[in-house]
Amino acid sequence: MLVSIVYMSRAVEPFDDAAMTELLRGSRFRNEALGVSGLLVAKDGRFMQLLEGPAISVDDRFTAIAQDPRHHEVTSLIREDIERRRFDGWSMAYRGLDDADLAAEDGFSPFLSGTSDFPRSFDRTSAAWLLKWFRDRELRDV
Repeated sequence: MLVSIVYMSRAVEPFDDAAMTELLRGSRFRNEALGVSGLLVAKDGRFMQLLEGPAISVDDRFTAIAQDPRHHEVTSLIREDIERRRFDGWSMAYRGLDDADLAAEDGFSPFLSGTSDFPRSFDRTSAAWLLKWFRDRELRDV
């Protein structure tokens, strides 16, 4: 059985480009080993992530994330059973990187720039709505 979790959290310390790249690389390595895929978006010191894969693996990753001292206020927003994956591999969107950085780093996505959208099969789901809400809102005072 495959499941999907969407959560939101707040960074304890600001993440610069180097820290985001390091986070992405470590996450990709662990997630690939566990068969977990998804999307992580970060802006204004907040994260929203969709994790998907086998239930035991997704629950393991979410538990580890909730205990990670680099962020707090980890809040699960959606947990649902899914029939198939909606992301072929790990992706991360991050505001502030220029196009050269995006092209150079495997796994980054232009989702936050608004130039990328979801496949039709995923676009009308609650998870897609939450990710778009996160992308389109100013979150500093939320």
